[in-house]
Amino acid sequence: MEIIFTEHAMIRLRQRNISKEQANLALKSPDRLNKSFAKRRLASKKIKNKTLEVIFVEEKERIIIITAYWLEE
Repeated sequence: MEIIFTEHAMIRLRQRNISKEQANLALKSPDRLNKSFAKRRLASKKIKNKTLEVIFVEEKERIIIITAYWLEE
């Protein structure tokens, strides 16, 4: 399945020091997968000492990443 990063997501990844590889890891092997609002979903993944959350929409043949952020712990 194709993974697409929106322009907004790419800006936020750079601002928050999140690599595309980390976002992909959260999608492919999340610790938690929840529904968000509308048709969005939230994948959470513990990476080192922090939790990464990725907000995305799943369509027919692709996943569109909307944003990603580290949880404050």
